[in-house]
Amino acid sequence: MSTGTPPGIIGLAGRAVRVAHAHRAADRDGFLCRNNSAEQWNRWARRARVARTIATALQVHVDSVIVTDDPQREYSTRDGTVPGDLITVTEHLTGRLWRFVPDNTTPGTAWLLLDLCPGCGAEIPVAHVAGLADLGDHLDPGSDLSPIAEARDDSLHAPGCTFAPSIEEPFGAPRSTQPPHTAGEHRVTT
Repeated sequence: MSTGTPPGIIGLAGRAVRVAHAHRAADRDGFLCRNNSAEQWNRWARRARVARTIATALQVHVDSVIVTDDPQREYSTRDGTVPGDLITVTEHLTGRLWRFVPDNTTPGTAWLLLDLCPGCGAEIPVAHVAGLADLGDHLDPGSDLSPIAEARDDSLHAPGCTFAPSIEEPFGAPRSTQPPHTAGEHRVTT
């Protein structure tokens, strides 16, 4: 299925069709069922708000953000558990995908950047991000931040991973170990 704009459709209509195709490709059932009930519509509307909020914080166009069910995280509510949000930002110039989950210590205002653990390859939270400067600080090879506390959660790592237990610095301490990403991934070199 193409997520491009059909020939002859330009402007707002063209962008709308392109974004609808992207949402349908990312979460077909969620997209097609969004109008089936008040609950489904509320989830869709909340995710649209999440997309607008993170797009503003990261200074990207909202069309580049898609929020879907997080297959690895659930959250408790009054009515039981619900899937968490998995936020994917697509960098249109490079095609690079950036993945985030909500930072539940600051609901609606900050997120956790996900990346691969250098020890086991599991996807783990690697940085707190409330805005573009936080992402930049994480990516800057000259930054002296240590891995975040959430990266230490053994349940997120493959059995036998040695990375999580090796993270012993307090939050915000200077980095003394390889940051939690593979060589060259997400890193900016100057």
